[in-house]
Formats: sequence, structure tokens, C-alpha cells
Amino acid sequence: MAKVFITGGAGFVGSRVAKLFVDRGDQVYIFDTFKQYLIPDVNATPPNLLLRLRNFIDKIELVQGDTLNKDHLRRVLNRIKPDIIIHMAALPLAFMAIEHTEDAFQSILGSTVNFLEIIRDFDHPCRFVYTSSSMTYGDFVTDPVTEASPQSPKEIYGSFKLAGEVVCRGYMRCYDLDIAIVRPSAVYGPYDANQRVIQKFISRALKGDTIKVDGDGSMRLDFTYVDDCAQAIFLVGSQPAAKGETFNVTRGEARSLKNVLDIIQQEIPTLDVQYGPIPSYMPKRGTLDVTKAKTLLGYSPQYPLERGVKLYIEHLRNNPI
Repeated sequence: MAKVFITGGAGFVGSRVAKLFVDRGDQVYIFDTFKQYLIPDVNATPPNLLLRLRNFIDKIELVQGDTLNKDHLRRVLNRIKPDIIIHMAALPLAFMAIEHTEDAFQSILGSTVNFLEIIRDFDHPCRFVYTSSSMTYGDFVTDPVTEASPQSPKEIYGSFKLAGEVVCRGYMRCYDLDIAIVRPSAVYGPYDANQRVIQKFISRALKGDTIKVDGDGSMRLDFTYVDDCAQAIFLVGSQPAAKGETFNVTRGEARSLKNVLDIIQQEIPTLDVQYGPIPSYMPKRGTLDVTKAKTLLGYSPQYPLERGVKLYIEHLRNNPI
């Protein structure tokens, strides 16, 4: 039984990762600020983030804290002495990083350095999983992109995520740390409370509101159902073969925004769609190659877009998030 420490473990993806470790029989500790990154809305009802944990909250230890408070973080980690750390806590949205660069810098880079400084003093082995992003590639120069493809982010979020990768590799080489890196892409599914694209599309469709689309619908993303993303991160955290490696953790199949709308329309026939400009910060994207995760870790994504979107619609019809 491993001791698993998950930052952002009450989050959209982190809670799913936590459940997989709980199901394996591990001792799981969730470290979370319960901070919500949302544009203020006087008419909004704040979601209860503990809904993500309700089926297994009695099987974990929940610690409220901020990864930027280094002394508190050090005390907690020295008490627990985790075997695995999954670091997912950070500002989660690219467009917000452009407006809140200092918050993005601290939550992505500052928190990561805090962990690395604490871990280098551990007297026990510990796997550290750093959550990066497919935004580090910038404009995809090939389709698909592999983990060895050029990385040239064109906005702040991807830039800080890439800087975190560089820092992790430096600490790994200098202090012989056990580190692995994951790069998710366009994650969607139940309990997303951060207004990512598929959540916005489905929520607006269910309410009969206008769906606003960036561009003409041809933009392609490697949409990844949350349970597939969680499976991959769980494997990276738990498999010895992941040590020192970097992995794309996606569906491995790019689909257009028009594909998403067509699938939604099968379940919600009447859609009001408005097309607009593509944000300047958005890179040209496509498929991420997940061969490495499949080969080294046994990763097996289970949710094609058709299945995932229909499950998500069903969920949102019966749940607030």
C-alpha cells in the first residue's frame, strides 16, 4: 500500500486520479485550497466541489492548504512521508493566465519549486508527477505530435508549464529525483467547474442559449474524457517504467469543434450556434501521439468523443456540474 499525496485532489481531474488510487487500496491524501477559478457572475450558483469526492471521502485524508505556503507544505509532507506525489494544483486555464500572469507564475512555477526543494531533502524514495500541458507545443508542426516534438508555446500558460518541465528535469538530474511529466489536452467530462469548451457547449445547449464557437468550427483538439486522463496519470504515478519520462496523456485522436456540435445535436436537436474569431493566443493543434504511454504503461483510453460527450450530456441533465 502506497501513500499518495495529490495536490488539487479535489479538482476536476485530481479527484478522478484520487479515486483510482483509493480503489487500488492506497492511502490517499488530498491537498487542496478549494479555490475556484471562475469569472465572477452575480447570477451563478457556486458549485459544491466536494461532490467530486462524495463517494469516497471517508477513505481519504483531506488537507486544506496552499502549495505556495512552503512551511505548511513541508510540515504536512514530512508528517505523511508520501511514496507518490501527483502535483495538479495550479491555475487551470490558458486564457486566465494571460490576464493573471503573476498568479499563473506562482501557482505553476512557484508551487513546483516548493515541492522540489522539499523532496530533495526526503530520506525516502518518492515519485513526483508534474502536470504540464499540451499547450507547451504551441502550433503543432506535425500531426500527431510526439513527446519529442518541438515545444514553442505562444502564450503565458504554456510558457510557464514548459518552464516547469525544464525546472523538474534540472532537479531530477542534479539531485537524482524520481520525476515524471504528463501533458494532458482538452479534458472534458462530469464535474468540470471551470467552463472548458465542451462544458460550455453542453450547458448552453441544455438551456437553449447561444453556443459561441471560436472560428468556423474547423479547429481540431485532442479532446480527452476525464476518466481516460485520470487513468493515464494514475499509471504514470504508479508504474516504475514512468521514471524520468514525459508522456502525452490524451485520447490520441483530434476532432473538430464541428464534430462536437454534431454529437451534441444528436441528443439536443435544436442548437443556436454563433461563430466568431479565434483568440490570438490559441495555437494550431491536432492529435497527440500516445504510443509511448500505451507501450510503456499499458494505457488504454476507453472513451471516443461520441461516447464521452453523450455520457457528459446525460450527467449534466441530472447534476449541477
